Amino acid sequence: MEWRRTTEYDGASRWHALPVFEVEVDPGVLADWSLRSDRPAAARLAGWRAALESRPYELAFEGSPPVPGPDWEALASSGDVAAVLRWLWGTLLAAAGTTPAGSWTERVNGGFLLAATAEEWRVSRACLDMARACLLAAVHDGPFDAAAAVREMVDVADTHRLGPSTRAIVRAAVARGIPTHRVTTASLVQLGEGGRQRRIWTAETDATASIAESIAQDKELTKMLLRQVGVPVPLGRVADSPADACRAAEALGYPVVVKPRDANHGRGISFGLTSADQVRDSFDLAARENSSSSAGVIIEQFAPGVAHRLLVVGDRVVAASRGQHDMVVGDGVHTIAQLVDEANRDPLRGENYTDLLGVMKIDEVALSLLARGGLAPDSVPEPGRRVTIKVNGDLTTDETDEVHPEVAARAVLAARTVGLDVAGLDVVAEDIGKPLEAQRGMVIEVNAGPGIFMHVAPLHGRPQPVGEAIVGLLFPPGADGKMLLVAVAESPAASATAAAIGRILEAAGQRTIVAAGAGLVQAGQPGWAVGDGDGAAIRAIKSHPGIDAGVFVSHAATAEAHGLGTTRCDVAVFPAGPVPAAQRAALIHALGSNGVAVVPVESPELAGLFATLGAGRIVVVDAAATAPATARAVRPTPAGIACVVAGESPRTIAVTGSVPPIACAAGWAAGLSTDRLAAALQALG
Repeated sequence: MEWRRTTEYDGASRWHALPVFEVEVDPGVLADWSLRSDRPAAARLAGWRAALESRPYELAFEGSPPVPGPDWEALASSGDVAAVLRWLWGTLLAAAGTTPAGSWTERVNGGFLLAATAEEWRVSRACLDMARACLLAAVHDGPFDAAAAVREMVDVADTHRLGPSTRAIVRAAVARGIPTHRVTTASLVQLGEGGRQRRIWTAETDATASIAESIAQDKELTKMLLRQVGVPVPLGRVADSPADACRAAEALGYPVVVKPRDANHGRGISFGLTSADQVRDSFDLAARENSSSSAGVIIEQFAPGVAHRLLVVGDRVVAASRGQHDMVVGDGVHTIAQLVDEANRDPLRGENYTDLLGVMKIDEVALSLLARGGLAPDSVPEPGRRVTIKVNGDLTTDETDEVHPEVAARAVLAARTVGLDVAGLDVVAEDIGKPLEAQRGMVIEVNAGPGIFMHVAPLHGRPQPVGEAIVGLLFPPGADGKMLLVAVAESPAASATAAAIGRILEAAGQRTIVAAGAGLVQAGQPGWAVGDGDGAAIRAIKSHPGIDAGVFVSHAATAEAHGLGTTRCDVAVFPAGPVPAAQRAALIHALGSNGVAVVPVESPELAGLFATLGAGRIVVVDAAATAPATARAVRPTPAGIACVVAGESPRTIAVTGSVPPIACAAGWAAGLSTDRLAAALQALG
């Protein structure tokens, strides 16, 4: 079995409105194979099925949506090679957390096409290759570790997908109908289009001030500012040497905490130190985590209690999570190192952001912590003894409903004092349900760009809608961030039509870019080029912060080979002549459930569009007063008048010699009232 070719469709295609990964498969000797004719292979696949369908990693994050395609029972009774490969591909994509919105097979050239919507091309390809390996192993009785395959696909997905924090925000935006675009292979994402766009980078927004980020990075400066406004923080100072650190610890009084000045993610922090020797040993551990060798190390009071993470978005606390210590329990037989290895076999533990628990590591900080208890990795703790490997480890338990109002108020004040619109506050307190001052609780850090996965998928408790809160901060209620997009199908008059639509929209007060030739054109700005292909032009249109509308010509060959370049458009203008099937399907998919098609009454596409979209979403243009039966609501019109029909609501609009009637109809279909359209045409002269 070989791949003859693969195709990545950018935006709407003949398959779907979403991007699609397609492969043409040469089945080779498996052309006539089926599960019914190969019961041993069917039994092997059935044995691997539980591991392939387990989806343990994404299940906690967003539930377990059904895998598109045939169900196993139907497959086992009659599945051929195309159906089985499709099922395996969809199952592995789901296991990786990228369940496709649709998948398809189609016979072609003695083989078949296999296609599925694609969140990320490299993940789609990896899962496809793994599906082939699984099928061939079943057929030839080869080795195949289904659980390891799933884990490998999860790792591939975590390498190439957006991180869980960014993904939670993006999915909240999609749920509100806000378009999203991943700008880079990192976590920079555009929400919305044109002049309505906003940007995020993980949980940072385009309103997150760089000064606030710098303040949050400097933990000592942050504490000073918080102390000034009455937020309880631990006393402490920066030390520039081990000896200086010991002097600071003596002045504060033991126990103390030693931590880097400008590191993050809890690295290099030693808690509960009770002697000068421990402070000296911890100094170098902390200093190595600093981004600057001269930053110094913070010595501060040790706050009693457990770790809590509060997420502030705007002017409210939207989520809170409680941490736990990483620890093992002695059994009198195994060493600490062995107990840690056993704990790390828990499938919930891993190195990825999507793993609910992190891997326990006996690193330098852990070694120092063990030594303070008279232990080492080869020590065998007695039965029942709890041995802490890391203080304030994973944040596992949602406690949003338990946060005391005064604690929430202090958290919001802290975020505002630093200047962050989205902030993660590390708080140490015995009970988050009581005021901090009453229990010597303290705000330890204020973090810019905080991780939010612990709130989206807590190990214990209820997930919180933190993505929705951040999207709500960026877009007011009811705003969808969409600009007006008009597609003009390729024809001899397409460029002139697109330019005319652009002039109408500009005259009506909408800042518009037109992509109809070698480059982009906007009123008041010299034309510019952005690279080859419709996709590059459309991305440029959507990324321009100074526009309200975009008009582009869709080229038939590009739409067939690479997709439309956008997942949506509001208006699609069809020419008088026929449109290639792949381009027609792509345009219809891009129109979705609300877009409007504009069609000349003489077009051979008219009947098919009425059958596909329905009369209410078709605008028929008749400039010659010769309406066929499918557009019989069109009334005869005198010269210089375009009659446009949407369902049973005909409108007549006077046009000038310089504006094609179909361009006028497109303006009306795009939402311009008859009066605004008439005023725009009059302004154009």
